[in-house]
Amino acid sequence: MLDSRLMLENFIKIAAYLPVTIKLTIGALLIAFPISFLFAFAELKKIPVLSSLVKVWLSAIRGTPVLLQMFTIYALIPLWLNNLFKASGREIDIYSIDPIWYAYVAISLSATAFLTEAIRSAILSVDKGQKEAGYMVGLSKWQVYKEIIVPQAMTVAVPIMGNVIIDVIKSTSLAFTMSVTEVMGSAKIIGGMTTKYLEMYIDAFFVYVIFIVFIEILLKRVEKAFARYKKTV
Repeated sequence: MLDSRLMLENFIKIAAYLPVTIKLTIGALLIAFPISFLFAFAELKKIPVLSSLVKVWLSAIRGTPVLLQMFTIYALIPLWLNNLFKASGREIDIYSIDPIWYAYVAISLSATAFLTEAIRSAILSVDKGQKEAGYMVGLSKWQVYKEIIVPQAMTVAVPIMGNVIIDVIKSTSLAFTMSVTEVMGSAKIIGGMTTKYLEMYIDAFFVYVIFIVFIEILLKRVEKAFARYKKTV
């Protein structure tokens, strides 16, 4: 039988690690968004070699599990940094680096793959006539993208981006495998201390549900804000 008293006692303790989950989510997205825009631009402009490399890279990321990517990043980056510093003659303890930095990189990989496709598809969805109309009224290329293309593209991209953001939040639950204690990691630790893993995992489940419902409400508001461009531009 579930120990409801213990669940109530530890719910707040587990929820206290939500800021770490939020930090991981924001950090990963700050890395993923600019890279995704660059990758989408490379694909749209069909830049020789670069667009092909982007396609291969994105296929590799989409085709491998996030957990495998995390293990690979956590093993390779310290090794590369260690060799780099040794080659430059500097002695730095790379193993003292906070593992959350590796988690940012690992989580952002998967997000980049899906955000790139969302941005590319959204821009392609805007009718070419809109672009031509902008030029006809004297707008510059930058103004056309700023005032017409991007706002309309966002009406398509935001719902997809919302799904990616939620996937990123869920992916942060794997960060404990990289020695980062977030919501899932704290549930695992407390579960080990109390030998009540199921109760702690249920607590973590409700923390995620409450947080993701809150994020979904925010995303719906953002979606409505951009919807006006679909009607008026």
